[in-house]
Amino acid sequence: MLKIFYIPLIIALFVVKSLYAFETGIIQGRIIDGFEKPISLANIVVISNGAKSTSTSDSSGNFSVGFNPGNIKITFNKEGYVPVYIPLSLDENNDLSVGEIILWKIPPKGGLFVVGSDIYTEINTAEYYSEASSKERRFFVKGSPTVVKSNDLKIIDFQTDNPLVVGKTLYSVDEKGSLGSILFYPSQKYILNKEEDIYMKIADNVGMRKLNLPPGRYFYCTGEITIRSKIGFGFFFEITS
Repeated sequence: MLKIFYIPLIIALFVVKSLYAFETGIIQGRIIDGFEKPISLANIVVISNGAKSTSTSDSSGNFSVGFNPGNIKITFNKEGYVPVYIPLSLDENNDLSVGEIILWKIPPKGGLFVVGSDIYTEINTAEYYSEASSKERRFFVKGSPTVVKSNDLKIIDFQTDNPLVVGKTLYSVDEKGSLGSILFYPSQKYILNKEEDIYMKIADNVGMRKLNLPPGRYFYCTGEITIRSKIGFGFFFEITS
């Protein structure tokens, strides 16, 4: 009698296991750092329809992990790096490649850091101050710039302030150390040396700033210079050819 009951049970377990395997797809990719080097032993967690799958990257940064179709949450993390979260919605169990996933190394402290070939270079902090006359208020930078030998820059913006201050405005600094001025007379007018950059959010307190600028000196102001500004802080760097 025992054999009669065990045989159907084994068949049922085999069918369930086969169906589960049939419904599971594979997500694969490669994890690298901001210097395009592979990251080994990074953790990959996939949560889909209440099921959880985990994996780790190999010495080349490659990984593969299973998933069930539906709404999927993929998290990539390793201690010392900024985690990456990717939401997906997949209706089928087809295998999927997510390509290269970049995990940015967390800088040793808050500030701006130029991404080099294999290291971060911290940008010096500096101050701006103003001098006013009856016609204008002119703004100047005081401090020593960090020298950067590239005009095509990626800058990690890592903020530890509380409350968080993410906004920054980029200004060029002229030969007199000025950021420009705000005219009072004959009418109010902003004549500030504003420059453009591209900001991409990585996490709540980490972002990437991309810019391409000619040789010269530049100042990232924390916040923005307005008619009420008199003194303030920021980050000072110089691009050389």
